[in-house]
Amino acid sequence: MRNLQSQLYENTPIFIQNVLTSWNGYRKTRSRYGNLYYSFLIELEKRQYLNEHHAKKYQEEELQRLLRHAIEKSAFYKELYRNIDIGEIRTVADLKELPVLDKEMLLHNIQDIYTVSESAAAESEISYEKGNIIKLLYTKDDVQKRKAFLDFFKKQHGAVNLEMKRASFSSRRIIPDNQHHKVFWRDNYFVRQRIYSSYYCNQENAAVYIEDLEKYKPDFIDGLPSAIFELAKYINRNKFILSFKPVAIFSVGEAVRPECRREIEEAFDCPLRDRYSSSEAAPFVMECVKGRMHYNLYSGVIETTEEGNMIVTSFNNYGTPLIRYDIGDRVELPEMNERCECGSVHPVFEKIYARPLQQPSSVSRGDLSAGFYPDKVQQVPGTLNKFHLFRSGFFPFKHRNDRSFFSVISNRGAID
Repeated sequence: MRNLQSQLYENTPIFIQNVLTSWNGYRKTRSRYGNLYYSFLIELEKRQYLNEHHAKKYQEEELQRLLRHAIEKSAFYKELYRNIDIGEIRTVADLKELPVLDKEMLLHNIQDIYTVSESAAAESEISYEKGNIIKLLYTKDDVQKRKAFLDFFKKQHGAVNLEMKRASFSSRRIIPDNQHHKVFWRDNYFVRQRIYSSYYCNQENAAVYIEDLEKYKPDFIDGLPSAIFELAKYINRNKFILSFKPVAIFSVGEAVRPECRREIEEAFDCPLRDRYSSSEAAPFVMECVKGRMHYNLYSGVIETTEEGNMIVTSFNNYGTPLIRYDIGDRVELPEMNERCECGSVHPVFEKIYARPLQQPSSVSRGDLSAGFYPDKVQQVPGTLNKFHLFRSGFFPFKHRNDRSFFSVISNRGAID
């Protein structure tokens, strides 16, 4: 069915592709923006400046609710905690009584960790870890709460999703291989969003992207910072002054390097706001208006070891509960337990050292986004260190981090 839909999309005119993109956006909007989304968004706004006592009390209540759900619905946690009285785990400090979930345990027990079937899940997400492919399943409530967190973050910086025009730089495959026109974007009319393909966003095509942004004039921008960085370099090098000014730019899916931030903020004359949330649905860490990163207590628990390693428990992943998960990232805490000037009660993180991106590289096109893995690869369970693609050519492929690559021989070399 999915292949049939893809073939239909790829062989229709661009204006029909816009209609299909908007229809798909409408379907997702119905599940993502329900009653829970709006009520939880209001709740987050009300709780924004509560004192630390109330924030931690809410966190503890959510923790207890998650633990009860895990042992009732997940065969894995029911077995893992069989000799532990979960009722005694009441505070964040009590969490240390539970074993740590490492990556090997997650990989080998993922089917038993699920609390919903894949067919019953509202959405799923692919996580890549050292060649391993992990599929996370989300319930409808998970999806709506996560969207509320993200839109709350944007609203703090002046961007109101669904009401303001949005330009998104996505790694998703939206441009068919057989397209000959340089129209590297599609419209999602229902949510006032124009989606730009990050795959073609390079110096060769930068002028085309910028010309369309000038016509579209988005109120805010989000997406892969590496793609937006390419446009920013072109704008600054050519001393181009944009006729519009976004309220903010929000990074998605990649770490923001200092030079990337400087270039983007200079080009677009607005702040770039960063957030951390790994593909394993860790608690949110979000940048405030003062430029500090805050760990949101309402989204989960982040414990730190003496070495700074993060052990995470997420409140927004009931479909695939991750409790005391060793995520593999490190955090640097401030020297003093200081309160941020923005007034938030949520703890400040000085810096997060995320794992290196599992980024594929092409001989002819250079580095690509990690989102460009083919759909068929995402459907294969277990470990993949190397695979060949036969599509108008031959693609031997490995991760760049393993000092290997895939060589593009086909005439277009499009791989998503």
